[in-house]
Amino acid sequence: MINDESHTRLFAPSEAVETAGWRAELRNDELSDITFNGIPVLRAIRAVVRDHDWRTLVPTVSRVAQHARDGGVTLLLDIDFAGSGSGYTGELAIHLMKDSVKVTFDGLTPTAFRSNRIGLVVLHRPDDAGRAVTIGSPGGASTPSFFPTDISPHQPFLDIASMEWERDGTGFRLDFHGDVFETEDQRNWTDASFKTYGTPLSKPFPVEVSAGDRVHQSVLLTALPGPVTEPGTLPVREAVLTVLDGVTARVPALSVSASSTSATASRTHSEPIPGLDALLLELTPGTEAERSIRRAKEEAAALDVPLDVRLSVDSPDRIGELLELLPLDNVVRLAAFSASSHVTEPDLWDGLSLDAGRRGFTGTLLSGARSHFTELNRNAGILPPGAPALTFSITPQMHATEVPHLVETLPMQRLAALNALRIASGRPLHLGPVTLKARFNAVATVGEDAAAEAMATDPLQPEPFTAAWMLGSIAALSVPGVESVSYFEATGPRGIRGPGGLTPAGELLAALAGVRGCEVLDVAGEVPGVVLYPVRDGGRTVLFAANLTAKPLSAVVRLPAGDGTDLELEPWTAVVRRFD
Repeated sequence: MINDESHTRLFAPSEAVETAGWRAELRNDELSDITFNGIPVLRAIRAVVRDHDWRTLVPTVSRVAQHARDGGVTLLLDIDFAGSGSGYTGELAIHLMKDSVKVTFDGLTPTAFRSNRIGLVVLHRPDDAGRAVTIGSPGGASTPSFFPTDISPHQPFLDIASMEWERDGTGFRLDFHGDVFETEDQRNWTDASFKTYGTPLSKPFPVEVSAGDRVHQSVLLTALPGPVTEPGTLPVREAVLTVLDGVTARVPALSVSASSTSATASRTHSEPIPGLDALLLELTPGTEAERSIRRAKEEAAALDVPLDVRLSVDSPDRIGELLELLPLDNVVRLAAFSASSHVTEPDLWDGLSLDAGRRGFTGTLLSGARSHFTELNRNAGILPPGAPALTFSITPQMHATEVPHLVETLPMQRLAALNALRIASGRPLHLGPVTLKARFNAVATVGEDAAAEAMATDPLQPEPFTAAWMLGSIAALSVPGVESVSYFEATGPRGIRGPGGLTPAGELLAALAGVRGCEVLDVAGEVPGVVLYPVRDGGRTVLFAANLTAKPLSAVVRLPAGDGTDLELEPWTAVVRRFD
């Protein structure tokens, strides 16, 4: 039984908005999937409010009014933003005309708070990567450029007043008003977009926003059509997926993180999962370190796996004291990260190598980032070249919590892994933790608060959706060079096991752990929304499949031996089928 909050997110309503050649979806406060004459143009336009720690205030639409105007359509949305003790209010006006879409945001601060960003953002599609674009500056200069193909560590475009590009024979132009804009590559956080936003990061933040302060911004999207052509008829695709003999990768080793304090208090106990790789323990110096290690040792013993330990320290001098507490003969991997930059600084690597060597550590030393791929990408130049493997973590909700955004991160996870392998120059990756929500705020300006642990827990965790999303993630991360991936915690509200036993994600992870190292087979064909992950386990084929949509889906799967099977998939679910 899906809880009410999760049901609302998983089956959120969406309203189509159309006029002339334009079409878009209105999803709560977001104008999504904007097309013109069937041509994909933008992923979305929306207004955002971020507090002093870059936390996004949650938007609630209190009123929507729609009326025809001058041959077009106008939508007026009243939006309240709230979260982490801060609040904001605004009106979003959307005007769809024959050749343009104009979005205007008028915001008002009801109560003073500190903010890093308030205003409109434009999300460009991820398949714009490599596309030519001309950037217009506030001074009138034009600069030809390209959307980056590799994930750009820093802002690819600065000082923006306009953007022009072409797609499928039609030109498009964006004009920005009310602030100077710039673009960042959100694929760093596995978001499926490039984001153009107001207020450059070069300006000081956070800023004090006083009660009564107002913001007025607008974005004008214009289509510059080429010769009119009759739209072609799209071919009807059969819902058929063919499993081929070709091997694309091997099932990576899978692990889970040690249960948090709140999970330990729930008295849910772990049990062995055959094939599970390790228990990942994140450790910081302090009075709780010894207790955390003791609990992790007990949990690892219950799971019958070794430890994978990630240290977060403010100085190399703190590494030795933590290693003294660890059972290094039962630690398979070991990493150290800066508590402030979240990456393996050169002095930390030197200290870790020295202290681990002195104690006879024989496992694998890792370097990288304990946070997002972003920090790995931005600090690639300082990472130790002698580290035998790299790591970074993944969460799909750095910028947005809507379920469509979570699903769209999955192909971006593969892209992030491929970019990390490029940085690694032949060294393998050990990825994780992979979690639905961030374990900590990597961009906080004042440090963590008392609500941080609660904010790291997603009500979707025990739902079948999480199993389907995890299968999409594993399929995306199954590329040569990714040796292991760690998902979620062992038990508790962020875990794969609850009071009633394994969650759907836990059951799926256990099945995947059982085919660790087996060949992942190639698939021909595509059924939108369906993930198919076929594995050759000795003489049999194991099909892992998931439906990542809010509607039932069906497909025919043809196996290498010539047999076929029908898949009937309920919304947001994953299944396992075995064929001898």
